[in-house]
Amino acid sequence: MALVVPGSNSMDISRKISGISKIRMIEKTVRRFPDGETYIRMEGGDFKDEDVFVIHSLYPEQNDNLFELFLTMDIIKESGGKPCLVIPYFAYGRQDRAFQTGEAFSLKTIGKVMLSLGAKKLITVDAHFHRKKGDFDFFGVPARNISAVTVQTEHAKETIGEEFTVVGPDEGSRDFLSGIEGAVFLKKEKRCPVCGMEATECRCKNPEKEYAVKTDVPEKLEGRNVLLLDDIIGTGSTIIEAAKALRSKNNRVFVGCTHGLFLGDSLKSLGRHAEYVFSTDTVKSEATKISVAGMLSVEMKKGLG
Repeated sequence: MALVVPGSNSMDISRKISGISKIRMIEKTVRRFPDGETYIRMEGGDFKDEDVFVIHSLYPEQNDNLFELFLTMDIIKESGGKPCLVIPYFAYGRQDRAFQTGEAFSLKTIGKVMLSLGAKKLITVDAHFHRKKGDFDFFGVPARNISAVTVQTEHAKETIGEEFTVVGPDEGSRDFLSGIEGAVFLKKEKRCPVCGMEATECRCKNPEKEYAVKTDVPEKLEGRNVLLLDDIIGTGSTIIEAAKALRSKNNRVFVGCTHGLFLGDSLKSLGRHAEYVFSTDTVKSEATKISVAGMLSVEMKKGLG
């Protein structure tokens, strides 16, 4: 027997997954005390020997949601159940190593906590820290990364209604778009205006906050329908510049991503340079047009009797 437990910010996708997979979703009460501490109670309370799928995206309010996830896992473990984590959007994915001496390796810390709380498996969607599809080891937890690229391109076919070229905004999207024949990857220059050096190498103050992105478009990309795809859009600086550059070459630009954070006014800004912007429901936003519930349901059912 298996059960689904929703995260408090993942109720909609949890209901969809429960309906598709026919795995019963149980009730969970989450409250905040006046001092900000978290209270959790789960229906039943006895999960002995059961696979319990905790479906929990970790955005927004990453820290609160991580703590809710850890408390949920501990309830399951303490009652003899097996926590199976389904994390459509995995926060702290960019902190996938210690970049400087004395810096927290945040992703590894999260992995160690998950392992200590008895995580049986982890399913992620287009994880920023592991862009390749398939099985991998998440600091001792057996994990599998699945990709939403297929549902994105299918949605684009229905929306654009014409042939299009899939384009990655930079070389970093190559693994994310692996398997798409003919995908084109733009060249990105990221320079710090304070010193004129590559932002990744510049040692001036706060280079990550003071850089300019310049995108070069290959000559063959002109006068086409272009589907610009990326795994995650945060501030949108890279993909906005890519959309601008593509538009300057007389291309029609459509933009899709798996995880649409759309920080600040990035969605509005992107809309000025793209005819259509869409994302999945790993993170809910105004641009959410497609669901990954079906894909996740298939992965969850694998291995169940």
